[in-house]
Amino acid sequence: MSAYKQRPDDFFRRYERTDTEVVHGDWLSLLPSTQLLVLDVGAGSGRDAAWFADQDHEVVAVEPADALRKRAQERHPSPRIQWLDDQLPALDAVHDLDYTFDVILLSAVWMHVPPSERERAFRKLTERLKPGGHLVITLRSELPDGNRTAYETSTSELRDLSRSFALELLDATQTDDQLDRALKWTTVVFRLPDDGTGALPLIRHILINDNTSATYKPALLRSILRVADNAKGAVLEETQDHVDIPLGVVALYWLRMYRWLILNRGYHQMPPENGPPAFDDEHFQFLRRLSESDFRLGRRFTGDEARHLIETFRTIRDTIREGPAHFITYPGTSDQVFEYGSGHIRSSDELTLDLEFLRTVGTLRVPRHVWDALARHASWIEPSILSRWVELLETYDGTASPGAYRDALAWPNVEHSTQEVRKLAIQLQQSGEPLYCVWSGERLNSGYEIDHCFPFKHWPNNHLWNLLPASSQLNAKKSDRLPSAQQVEAAADRIQDWWHRAYQKTRYEPRFYEEANAALPLRSDETTLDDLLTGLRRQRVRLRTDQQIAEWSAE
Repeated sequence: MSAYKQRPDDFFRRYERTDTEVVHGDWLSLLPSTQLLVLDVGAGSGRDAAWFADQDHEVVAVEPADALRKRAQERHPSPRIQWLDDQLPALDAVHDLDYTFDVILLSAVWMHVPPSERERAFRKLTERLKPGGHLVITLRSELPDGNRTAYETSTSELRDLSRSFALELLDATQTDDQLDRALKWTTVVFRLPDDGTGALPLIRHILINDNTSATYKPALLRSILRVADNAKGAVLEETQDHVDIPLGVVALYWLRMYRWLILNRGYHQMPPENGPPAFDDEHFQFLRRLSESDFRLGRRFTGDEARHLIETFRTIRDTIREGPAHFITYPGTSDQVFEYGSGHIRSSDELTLDLEFLRTVGTLRVPRHVWDALARHASWIEPSILSRWVELLETYDGTASPGAYRDALAWPNVEHSTQEVRKLAIQLQQSGEPLYCVWSGERLNSGYEIDHCFPFKHWPNNHLWNLLPASSQLNAKKSDRLPSAQQVEAAADRIQDWWHRAYQKTRYEPRFYEEANAALPLRSDETTLDDLLTGLRRQRVRLRTDQQIAEWSAE
């Protein structure tokens, strides 16, 4: 920083030689056309602050070098610019203004923030963003010469910080230096998502700002997200204000997450001195002998397996009710975000893990705007949940690396496997049944694929109904895209024929319909293949409009 204080005139002249629209033209088009409140951190000569003020925006310009700040004020005496003597990571003067900003710009500043202070600095910046606001940071490819203190920077570091603080990465663009120096600049643009309902700021508050003494809050959010994204058919009631879901479905996702983290990895989910989680008892420990594939809908348990599983669902239900569902409240109030209703789990030595049983565990009421946000923005929200969970594991456990924690939080690979259905297809062929590509009608002999109708990358659903036979050529063409509406209609009869021959009147039939009823909003007690095809069509529309997934067609 001393160089800026010692040679303010040199830096002033250098900055004023370039135009804001040229330097920042790659991201200015991302901003809304409304009047904005802009924070320019490290404003230097005031070039960018003055440009925003000329566009009728209000600007807070932060510059800690006194001489440079004074020159900037003299050159750009706009009443729309408030000048502050402040700097990262604290930004105390900015905090005292109590503003939240539509745009926060750090142009050639991040390299001067010591790595040990960057997490705090990033947190301070995100706290000042409005929902829907943009954070723009430019990174220099080479460190400056001379006596300016600077440190290495990277886009990957910023991407990791954005996940921790629930920001969405919009763009990362590299450009040439406008002063004809032999270096490059990378502009990284983030946004604090906002769906207009207040749900995303609330979710962010729960993750980032809400106090927590265990990993239960991110676990509950992730479990509800998984229901909203993968099990809409489990919904009990929907109104304009709320969505009621079976607490048992939430508990099932909870069980699957913690079973791996605790039984397989042994990671502490709260400070070790507080002991193990309440649900980590003899019944939960018994489940160590089961495999991940055992916890799928339609699986039947008997004897000790059934009794221990029932008791595990009881303790998880109580943990959710007495823990995160009780303590997650709206900011500044004691009003609970999630309400829960009673259920009655009957003791038995027989259990089928189906929706009927999961409904007996109880209900969880989710505010409608939160439910919609979790369903529509799952691909953005889930990484933020995982980043927060990793932070907590580093605090409570500390025995592994962040990468190891993140790997443990990933859903097991069994969810992506198509081998079970591939074996079924081979059995059909061996019995003399013909096998056809559902997309083209081509008869398949060898060299075909069993793959997801809806790409697993965008919607991680590995249910039987979503796995279809396809020629290798067309499957490669499909890749991670959605089938178009025309493609689904062209393939409708062949899809139903595959479902009929592969699953109906076989041991797979109960599971096939159980999975379909859980994943798709079929709203029918007696589901038919026509109902299922209608549900598939509707889910395609949701995925396309919510996630803007590209389409494909065989033609």
